[in-house]
Amino acid sequence: MTRPTTILLVSEDPDLRAEWQAAEAGTTEVRVLAHFADSRRDALRLARSQQPDAVCLGTSPDPVAIETWVAELQEAAPNARFVGILDRRLFASGDAEAAFLVAATRAGLRDFLRRPLSSTELGACLRRSTDADRQVAARPSQAGRITVFISNKGGVGKTTLAVNVACELARRAPGTVLLVDAALQLGLCATMLDLEPTITMHDAVTQMERLDATLLRELTVAHDSGLHLLAAPTDAVDAAGVREEHLSRILAVARSAYDHVIVDTFPILDGIAIAAFDRADEVWQVVAPTVPAVLGAERFCGLLEGVGVEPSRQRICVNTQVPGHAGQLSPRDIADRLDRRIDVVVPFRRAVVAACNSGRPVALTAPRWNGFRRRITEIADRIEAGAAEPTERSLE
Repeated sequence: MTRPTTILLVSEDPDLRAEWQAAEAGTTEVRVLAHFADSRRDALRLARSQQPDAVCLGTSPDPVAIETWVAELQEAAPNARFVGILDRRLFASGDAEAAFLVAATRAGLRDFLRRPLSSTELGACLRRSTDADRQVAARPSQAGRITVFISNKGGVGKTTLAVNVACELARRAPGTVLLVDAALQLGLCATMLDLEPTITMHDAVTQMERLDATLLRELTVAHDSGLHLLAAPTDAVDAAGVREEHLSRILAVARSAYDHVIVDTFPILDGIAIAAFDRADEVWQVVAPTVPAVLGAERFCGLLEGVGVEPSRQRICVNTQVPGHAGQLSPRDIADRLDRRIDVVVPFRRAVVAACNSGRPVALTAPRWNGFRRRITEIADRIEAGAAEPTERSLE
C-alpha cells in the first residue's frame, strides 16, 4: 500500500527550488507531495504539521550546522529520512567534500543528491526513501492510520458507515479515534451523533499557524462513545475558506494525535477530497447495489487511480439500503462489473434508518448479532488489522 511520498525541501536558494521542480516533473515512478521552506521557522512549522517522509537539506559546508538542523527537525518529524543536497562549488577540494560526507552522515543524513538535480537521481533517492518507509511501517509505529470514506453519489450511506465505523473503533479504545467531517458544505456527522458543536474545522483553519496535536484535541467535540469529532463548518462562507492545504495539515497533525482518523467526504472529486486521499492509508468507496450507482462506481475507480489512489489502497463496500427485491444486483454482479473484489457487503436493517433519525449509531445500540453491526465490526477489524486481504465471506 503506497501513499504519495511527502517531501520537505529546506533551502534559502531559490534556484534549488526551481531545480527540484524540474527534476520532480521528470520523475514518474514515485508520486511526490512537496513542501518548501526557506527559513528555519518555516521548516520547523512544516515538519511538525506535515510530518514528511523525507527532509531534503540544501547543505552548507559546515557539518555542525547540519547536525543542528537535523536535531531540530528530527524532533519535529521523528519518522523522516534526512537527505543532503550537495553542491560541489561549496568545497575547495575533493578531500574536503569527502570529509564533509563523513561528518554529515554522522550528523544524521542518510542519503545525498548532487546539484544540478536530475530526474534519474531524484527518482532513485525517492525509491530508497519509500523502501525505508515500508521497513518502518512493518515495525510497530506511533503514527495513526487515516481511513477515508467516499462515494460517487449522495444517498448511498457513506456518512452512516463512516460514523458507525468510527464509533465502533472508539468503543474499543476511547479517546484514540478522530472523525473528520470533510463534507464541508453539507456535513452530517454531528447530526448523526446528536451533537451540536460550537467548534468546527473553521476554528482549526483560523489557528493553522499554531496547530499541533494538543490544540487539535481541544478543537474537537467529544462523544459519549469515546469518539472525538472535528465537525464541518456550520456556515457556508466558513466552509469555503477551508482549502486543500488546510485539510492536509489537519490530517498530518491528526495522525500524530490519534490511533485512527476516519474521514467522511462530500461525493465529489475535488481538491479537498484529493488532499484526503493523499494522506489516506485506505480509501473505502461505498456503492449502492443499483445499476446507476455501480456504473458511476466503475468510472470512479478509474478516476481514483488517476489522482494517485492505487488499487492497493482502494476498498469497495456494498451498502444495501432497501429490503431485498426481485432483480436486485448481487455482490458477484457488482464485483464482475467493477472488476474488483468486494470487501464488505452491508445488509439492509430498518434500525439503521431509525438510528439516523435519533442520533444514536447502530454500532453503539444494536446487539452484536445484528447484521449491520456485524459488518461494521468487520470493517473496523479490517482497519485495525491494516487492510488484510478480503475474504470470500464478504461475498456471501
